[in-house]
Amino acid sequence: MKKILKLKGVQELNREQQKHITGANLSRPYCKGHNQCCVTTCNGVELCDYGYCVRGGCIWA
Repeated sequence: MKKILKLKGVQELNREQQKHITGANLSRPYCKGHNQCCVTTCNGVELCDYGYCVRGGCIWA
């Protein structure tokens, strides 16, 4: 990590800055129904697509 931070133009982000990165506010993928993987955004929108339920998790196809 120290080597990465020494690179020119690299900035370490605090927690508040990390929250504003696109995709950072999604829930963990979960299974819904038959062969559907879903995530919920921070504003409550549920996004689902075809996938596989595996050991309590979800893998998109």
